[in-house]
Amino acid sequence: MPKPRPASVRSAATNLLLILCALGCALLGAVTAAAADGSTDAQVKAGFVYNFAKFTEWPAAAFASPQAPLRLCLSGVDETQAKAFAGIEGKPVQGREVRIKRNPTAAEIGECNILYVGDEEPRRVQATLQAARNASVLTVSDTDGFIDSGGVIGLVYADNRIQFEVNLAAAQRAGLKIASQVLKIARVVKDSKS
Repeated sequence: MPKPRPASVRSAATNLLLILCALGCALLGAVTAAAADGSTDAQVKAGFVYNFAKFTEWPAAAFASPQAPLRLCLSGVDETQAKAFAGIEGKPVQGREVRIKRNPTAAEIGECNILYVGDEEPRRVQATLQAARNASVLTVSDTDGFIDSGGVIGLVYADNRIQFEVNLAAAQRAGLKIASQVLKIARVVKDSKS
């Protein structure tokens, strides 16, 4: 007969299972919830970005101080997208408030913690990614081939819902650690071996 696990191991396993379930519901169920409450695609994408922030670890040097806000920059977004992202401004993430900056200059991109790249022409996407390349910036976009272009997280439509892909090598180059719970539910995880 197998030996029962200690209560602390069972408790840790239960907590991990609860976290995985909550993350799965938050990320994978977002589109179903959107259909039920009339949310737009833009609101669903903003929700994804907010949840990615909760499960990403930045190096301490990415913030001016322990109390500094989490800076979410929006590049190339329209008014609908900007309004959707405004819904997460001021919300807490890992003890920090989300602060939004629209249309950062190339020089300001390195000051962002998250950079959401909206509908931009491919040449501009490349320039934006290049500006973020040497900083600890979580780049997210729904543009085609985003992770193949060096972005960290790409939002994609598949199976009639919004899903996501992760470029783990790009995250590591940026000094970011994305929680294994997120990687487990990603549609694709591209690493340096891919």
